[in-house]
Amino acid sequence: MAQLRPFKGIRYNQEISGDLTKNVCPPFDSISETLQENLYKISDYNTVRLELGIRGMYEDPYFSAAEIQNSWIKNEVLTQDDSPSIYVTEEEFKFGDQVITRKGFICAIKVEEYKNKIVIPHEKTREEWVEDRQKLMEVAKSNYSPLLCLYEDDSRETIANLVKSISGKKPYIDIEPDYLQKIKVWRVTDKGTISLITDNFNKSKIYIADGHHRYEAGLRYLSKINKYRTIEENESINYRMIQLISMNEPGLVTRSYHRFIKSDKNISKYIKTIVSDENITHLEKNLSLENTKYLQSFYKSILENNNDISFGIVIKEGSEINSYSYSNNNTSKNNDYSFLHDVFLQEKFNDNFEDNISFETDLNEINNQLQINDKIIVFIMRPIPMKDFVKTVQSGEVLPPKVTNFLPKPPAGLVFQSLEGEL
Repeated sequence: MAQLRPFKGIRYNQEISGDLTKNVCPPFDSISETLQENLYKISDYNTVRLELGIRGMYEDPYFSAAEIQNSWIKNEVLTQDDSPSIYVTEEEFKFGDQVITRKGFICAIKVEEYKNKIVIPHEKTREEWVEDRQKLMEVAKSNYSPLLCLYEDDSRETIANLVKSISGKKPYIDIEPDYLQKIKVWRVTDKGTISLITDNFNKSKIYIADGHHRYEAGLRYLSKINKYRTIEENESINYRMIQLISMNEPGLVTRSYHRFIKSDKNISKYIKTIVSDENITHLEKNLSLENTKYLQSFYKSILENNNDISFGIVIKEGSEINSYSYSNNNTSKNNDYSFLHDVFLQEKFNDNFEDNISFETDLNEINNQLQINDKIIVFIMRPIPMKDFVKTVQSGEVLPPKVTNFLPKPPAGLVFQSLEGEL
């Protein structure tokens, strides 16, 4: 069974840190170099300094995060709650022409090996990213951003209704940060209310929607400590901070995770094998990408394609940029991402290409990459539908890295989890 617990969160003391709006940030894997620079300028206390220290700015970014955090605690920029709590959340965001509201709650979950089938993953991870998060945990001994996880509520939606009733009161956080969604948070300390929520998960499975690298980093961190001492049940390192959202919640939206390959010695060979595929249609030649208008319209056309498998391809070689579409209804794979990684790229490249793939959600950044690189292959992807995601996680199938891009991701900085002492 999933063991959910309240924890003593560490939070910004806004009397000293200033407006929380300026101090929260996206999780580490959603921060581009440009955004990172902007977040550093916004506030001296922005969580980006902990969540993602600028590599190269400090000799050791992990030690830097620990040092900065300790100084903030010493100077009461950060203070720890005096009793274990859960934190009910409400996020409001725009998607297309819609304004969507999503409710959930932040708590701690007992870290479980995947083989126990309590915490269920759905995508593969990359070693260097897991190592990065593990190093941060080991040195800074904190978690700054919750994983996004899903649960199946009962037919009466017992948990969702309880969360909804809590969110009818006045929140202690009500902010609208730049680069993020509107956020409200309610701190819940009543033991009876907390038990009503956590006890309902006795037979529940928890599905990781976003945060596989951080969860696996937690598994490794725990395993490493277990080798030289006994870990007590109530120690904080046994747990990981998560945000839980019901699968029935209307505010669950998945976006596209585009891919690109650049700076690879075999890229010219890759290009030749791609354009010769019988399912490829050449669309535009000698494109001009001075702005993102073409990519936006190209993406829209890919979204409107009803084939079982479909994605767009933009290739730049030298000064020439061409676009293509791929469509296929004859495949055993049930989503674009598994087909691209497990079939298409395996057949075309026949070597270890995975380490050379980069991931991006923002078409503006894709456009920038096309302009600054002489040789680059871009794959414009459709989002994986929610029904396909649910089918995948329930079947136990593991998807390639960076497939689900839920909007929005829980921000870093609303509440921190200390990994020292008890929960």
